[in-house]
Amino acid sequence: MKPKRIEYIDVAKFLAMLLVVFTHSVKESNFVAFVFAFHLPVFYVLNGMTLKVENQTFGEFLVKKLQRYIIPMLGLGVICVLFDLYIKWLMNIPIPDHFVFIGIANVINQMRLFAIWFLPALFFTDIILFGFHRLAKGKLWLMGVLSLLLLGIGILFNQFHNVALVWNFDAALFGTVFTYAGFAFRHSKLSGFYNLLTQKRLPALIIGIALLTATYFISQYCYAIDHRHLEMFARYYMPYYLTLPNAIIGSLGFILICRGITNPIFAKPVEMNLALLAFHQVLAFPIFRFKICPDWWTSVFALPVSDISYILFNCSMTLFSVTLIAVIYLIIKYSPISAIVNQPLAGFYSSSRKSPS
Repeated sequence: MKPKRIEYIDVAKFLAMLLVVFTHSVKESNFVAFVFAFHLPVFYVLNGMTLKVENQTFGEFLVKKLQRYIIPMLGLGVICVLFDLYIKWLMNIPIPDHFVFIGIANVINQMRLFAIWFLPALFFTDIILFGFHRLAKGKLWLMGVLSLLLLGIGILFNQFHNVALVWNFDAALFGTVFTYAGFAFRHSKLSGFYNLLTQKRLPALIIGIALLTATYFISQYCYAIDHRHLEMFARYYMPYYLTLPNAIIGSLGFILICRGITNPIFAKPVEMNLALLAFHQVLAFPIFRFKICPDWWTSVFALPVSDISYILFNCSMTLFSVTLIAVIYLIIKYSPISAIVNQPLAGFYSSSRKSPS
């Protein structure tokens, strides 16, 4: 039986993806520093909130995670390579020899290639947390200790080897503690705390705003003193004692705000999140900037982030990205390769193969 979806979690996933798309379109700024303080960790936390590790073998769990993350990574990655080829052709950019073959090899290797680099990192966090659950015999506190120990390994690795690992395993060293935070938040042993924060929408909204406000001020302090922020792509986590707790505070604040504003209008589009993640930078942005609105882009790209014209341009590009990719998503969803966006094969394929009675 397919598990019932939790509406506010779907709202949070989709609105967080919109933040990803928008912040990928704008220049480095205080606003970006604020959003980047939590916008990737929140996906780990949300993932942990829906993670099921009980009553299944490791083999069953592994197959589910391969289907959920690795098949989309490979399938969407190949399409990204083809879209990248198309954009280069469209803009008369010289195409290197063996471009497609090299691109596919890089997709398989996957070290920070396209925005889908995040999928194998999520894959590893789930596998690791499943192992911690078994090792700790379900003890929530011991799973937390193990997650913190892994975080310590991640910090040491980040200090001395600031490089990406195959399938972005280095990001999982940090991501596991965020996934654990989400897993613990919705665990039955902490149901009283969870219900206190989420049962009613208005208190959830108020608490969420307060937490996200705290995240804003902490992120601005970090950005001012070191011109850095928690950016999992470039592995800038320092100062760890501020950025990592702030990521959890910001993630929880964002999730509680989404609990307060939960609405099916914002929940349903979560289906297209994988397509949005994969295609917004490689396809939608270049088309909008250089083919649809090149003069507009020329007039705004040098403006400060706070300029209303710059904001309007990037809001329009975000809306265009969602619209274009919604069409692409629907084409994939109703095609024979629907598995790459985590959708089942459309019913008419199986019914068309049935012999007439």
